[in-house]
Amino acid sequence: MKRKITLMLVMMLIGLQLIGCSNEKAEDTKEDTTVESAEGAKLYFKDLAVEGNVVLGDYKNLEVVSNVVTITDEDVDTYINYLLSASPEKKEVTDRDVVENGDVVNIDYVGKKDGVAFDGGTASGYDLGIGSGSFIPGFEEGLIGVKKGETVDLNLSFPENYHAADLAGAEVVFTVTVNAIYEEVAPELNDAYVAGLQLENVSTTEDYRAYIRNMMEEGEKEYALQDVQTQLITMVTEAATVENLPQELIDKFFDVNINNMTYNAMMYGMDLESFVAANGMEYDAFLEDATAAAEISAKQAFVCLAIAQEENIVITDEELEQKIEENYAGYGYANVEDFKAAVDMEEYKDSLLLNKVVDFLQENATITEVPELAE
Repeated sequence: MKRKITLMLVMMLIGLQLIGCSNEKAEDTKEDTTVESAEGAKLYFKDLAVEGNVVLGDYKNLEVVSNVVTITDEDVDTYINYLLSASPEKKEVTDRDVVENGDVVNIDYVGKKDGVAFDGGTASGYDLGIGSGSFIPGFEEGLIGVKKGETVDLNLSFPENYHAADLAGAEVVFTVTVNAIYEEVAPELNDAYVAGLQLENVSTTEDYRAYIRNMMEEGEKEYALQDVQTQLITMVTEAATVENLPQELIDKFFDVNINNMTYNAMMYGMDLESFVAANGMEYDAFLEDATAAAEISAKQAFVCLAIAQEENIVITDEELEQKIEENYAGYGYANVEDFKAAVDMEEYKDSLLLNKVVDFLQENATITEVPELAE
């Protein structure tokens, strides 16, 4: 389930505190993700001088629209069919014995360069999707038309830019035996399939449909909530006049953004520049976007702090302890003590304050619900 961390600025703060907050916390990939001010000390909201630098506009009785999506039986069926097709089962082909494009073949193979088997080029009982592009060019294509039980030699060349230097551009021979031919089919939705999913209190197809409907409805409610909160924070920020926005605050949000992306890249075994490129962005453009986002987030935070000051909104020690108790397990920690040891409590308190201000805005807004169909 999504946690109630909605706005860009809140998400970025939480990301800073909780990098590695999972069951695989970063003991062995420790990386300093601390954001510091230019003077070298960590920047907290309590250190910011909001008074005199923010003139608030209207922030109460704001009018926003919430799109309430109705989930239909057709929506539920469509999503279930998507889930089924995304988890196909292998079914052995019995009406032919020749490999076709789109099949999954179970193969044994040995790759040789200059007559000698090379490292990583041999496997037994390997399942390969024909047309998946998993192997070097020509390998999968060379198996189309091969019969079950047949052994063939594939004369191929590794790409010139292959990552292993000793194989880059090399001519090789793969001796491949096709053991079996399968096709991937979506599983049938029945009680046996549902039971195999091991979902709590879900054992029949009727239970499963109700489960999926509830999940979709909860998701739409969460999206609607996020949209309302985004509208509110945008409105109050645009209505306010902000002067002397601290560069240190902008830097804080910029660094959080970079730290989050760096951590995501690390989870894929990539550096940041490679990760950005893999997501279809130029690195310079990414940095420009990160800078612009940081400026917006800093201004939003500054305005939220001014509202907190005006309305005497604070996070008490009791509230802090309660939130920690509610949330530590959701972030993958075994107990409160582990959570406190890993997370900067002052920064966590800052993020809770932002959420509390957004809750205040929502409680004091007029929200009109407009029904619409799901996409």
